Amino acid sequence: MASDETQNKVIEPSSSDLLASAKLVANAAQSTLRNESDKVDKTKVADAAGDLLDAAGKYGKLDDQKGVGQYVDKAADYLHQYQDKAAAPSQPADSKPEESGGLGGLANLAGGFFKK
Repeated sequence: MASDETQNKVIEPSSSDLLASAKLVANAAQSTLRNESDKVDKTKVADAAGDLLDAAGKYGKLDDQKGVGQYVDKAADYLHQYQDKAAAPSQPADSKPEESGGLGGLANLAGGFFKK
């Protein structure tokens, strides 16, 4: 049963992992400002930004069930699930896009950062 417990645990990034994530996001922002967004691995940057939001929620002791914490949690989940549209298979025409879940455009704003 000990293996079940280790499989269910979420591995939290270390401080050095968070620093590496922050550096990756900062370098991506600099590349975008230099109009070099084609050199940015958007999937890695989205995952790194999600790690940073997860850490902000944890260290800020935000409640993921109410208030700002729920939006931070949903935005982090969105970023962790982000896939570059060029690499991901296209969605069938008859399927509906997922609802934002009341994020108030936060997910759209975060997704807009990764558009070319």
